[in-house]
Formats: sequence, C-alpha cells, structure tokens
Amino acid sequence: LFPHFPGDTERIDCPRGSCLVTRSRRVARHRRTKALIFYGTDFRAYEAPLPRLPHQTWALFHEESPMNNYVLSHSPGIRLFNYTATFRRESDYPLTLQWLPGTGYLRAPAVPLVEKDAWRRKGYGPVLYMQSHCDVPSDRDRYVRELMKYIQVDSYGKCLHNRELPSERLRDTSTATTEDSEFMTFIARYKFHLALENAICDDYMTEKLWRPMHLGAVPVYRGSPAVRDWMPNNLSIILIDDFDTPQELAKYLDFLDKNGEEYLKYLEYKNVDGIKNQFLLESLEKREWGVNDMTLPNYLNGFECFICDKENTRVKEEQEHKKSRGKIPAPRPHIAQFKHMGCPMPTPGFGSIEDLPAGDSWKEMWLQDYWQSLDQGEALTAMIHRNESHQGRFWDYMHEIFLKRTRQH
Repeated sequence: LFPHFPGDTERIDCPRGSCLVTRSRRVARHRRTKALIFYGTDFRAYEAPLPRLPHQTWALFHEESPMNNYVLSHSPGIRLFNYTATFRRESDYPLTLQWLPGTGYLRAPAVPLVEKDAWRRKGYGPVLYMQSHCDVPSDRDRYVRELMKYIQVDSYGKCLHNRELPSERLRDTSTATTEDSEFMTFIARYKFHLALENAICDDYMTEKLWRPMHLGAVPVYRGSPAVRDWMPNNLSIILIDDFDTPQELAKYLDFLDKNGEEYLKYLEYKNVDGIKNQFLLESLEKREWGVNDMTLPNYLNGFECFICDKENTRVKEEQEHKKSRGKIPAPRPHIAQFKHMGCPMPTPGFGSIEDLPAGDSWKEMWLQDYWQSLDQGEALTAMIHRNESHQGRFWDYMHEIFLKRTRQH
C-alpha cells in the first residue's frame, strides 16, 4: 500500500513541506529516513525491523478488521507506534467513515414497500444473510443459526447456506463484493439485512452496515458498540444487543414485517432533511479525504502527507533545540494510546464461554489468538527496550512471558 505509485521513490508535496517516499527497504536504516509506515495487517511483531532506531518515527495504517492483527488491540502493541490511522475516531488520522461516500449515498431511494411485500409473497424471507467468511471472532454464525429457529432467514453465502442466488453470475464472489447493479437490485428487495461485523470494536463499521442503509434495507446490526453515534437519526438500524435473546429479536422483526407503517419509520432518514445527526454531518464535512471522489485525495495519500508534515515539523523543532543549546526543549515523542485501536476480547455470538463445549473450534482459535497477541506485543517491546536486534530471540522472550504468566495464574 505504501507508497502507492508506480516507481520505487517519489517526491510528495504536502501542506507543510515535501518528502521523499520510497518502497526501497535498503534505506530503512538510513540516518535521513525519518519515518517508517507499517500496514497493520502485514505487521508481524516477530518480523519488526530491529534494533529500533531512536531517530525514526513508526506510523501505523490499519483500516481493516481487528481480527487481522490482534497485536494492535493491546496496549503494548499499539504503543509501539507514534502515529496511527485506524477506524477509531481517537486515532491520529481517523478512518472511521471509510465506507461511507457521503450523505447522498444514504439518501438513495429504497425499494417501495409494496414491492418488498410482493417479494415476501413469492416465498422469500423477511431477512437476508449473505456471508462467505465463516468462523470469525464475532462468532456471528452461531447467533444467526439460533435466530433461524424463530424466523425465516434467506442465507445465500457459504455460511449457513440455505438458498441459491437466481443466476450463476450473481453467485460469482466478485459480483457479490462489488456494488453490481443486478446484485444490488436483488438484495434491495429484502426488508432486513443481517449486518454482523467479523469482529467487535468501537467505530469498526464496514459496508455490511452502510450498504443496506444505502439500499433501504434495515440493518439488523452487531458490530461497533458505539454505532449509534454515527447513525443518521435515532431510528435507522436495529441493534441485536438491544434484545435479550434471538427469539425476542425474531418477534420484533416479525412485527415490523407485518406492520408497514412501523417498518417505514426506519427509512425516514432518506427523506429530505431526514439526516438529523449533526455529529455525522460534521464528521463527513470535516474529513480531508474522499470515498470514490476524484476531487478529494484518498486516505492513503492523506496519511502519507500527515506523516510528512509531522516529520518536517519534528525536524525543525530538533534543529531549533540544537541551535539554542538546550534552551528550547527537544520535541517530545508522540506515542499512540490504547484507545487508538484497542479492541475487546472476542466473545461467543450466542451464549457464554462457559456454555461452549470442550474443543469448540472458535474458542480454541480466537481466544488463543487474542491472548498470544498480547504476549507478542510485550515480547517486541522488551526487545526494543533492551536494544535487541536478533529476531530469533523473539521466541525466547515469548517463552519467558508464557512461563511468567503461567506462574502468576
């Protein structure tokens, strides 16, 4: 991702100055290389460039799911970085609304209710589920499987598959992952879309949420616990966690399915002046980058310039400090905080951990991954503090941390 231009090295001109940006790793240890930008999904603690050079800033770009790298969800992991661009609003360069092009996207007209009711009379369910990425940290399939006992859910993806899409073209994964007009027309006829993110974290919201809202299908959502902060009005989505059981949720969806007037209240944000949330409007207005907008920079360019400007400022402050012979203090390093990314431990999609049988694959995979990631962040931090450079020592540190934790428990 970085740099994202054809050659190896390019000059970028930013608001406060210019930088040379390169993908050549040969200069990573050069004294004039001021910053390294890491892409979070590809960052591995056991491959980090060591020893860490004191004159270099580490910057993190991670717009993807926390499941891609749980090291970054723990304090020792995220504090390895100076600047961050993540989905959380608290990061230095927030990417929270990366899937929302603008208010016009939300205001697109919905399929008329009479057409949705006609679709129901043809035997289609009120609820759509379309997932082919199964066995994820949010454990969404376990919840949907339980919900299916109480209401008809048409599931077209590989997960909990119970219905076929009408054509081979629509079954093509590449069609389903784009906003193909035939595909969008098909799924827009459903009244409700199950919109369950693959991992739970504040402000992690993807196309699973915004696409149904664009289409005028009410999202039945589980994902960011802070999702209400970003909704166009107070009645835009149905939150799974507002219901004690899947059975209660099914009862409410059935009520809305049979009461069109109540159902349509969830689509009032599509009306003129229907978007009431000033925080959402201001956030869209304030962001420096655009989504599918050629008149604005994309967030990759934006973050590169953000880092470029921060580094040029730091260089000037260091020069002033040296010239003043210490009268002007040296610039203090900016350190990322837990809230820039920190995400909670995965929990079962339905029931409690105690309810899961021994050998449950979700429990063995994701809980282990989450806690091992904490150990990895601690191991790399220890290596940096001790100026270690041999990557093979990483696993020795991991073993020491494991033994220490085992003794404590």
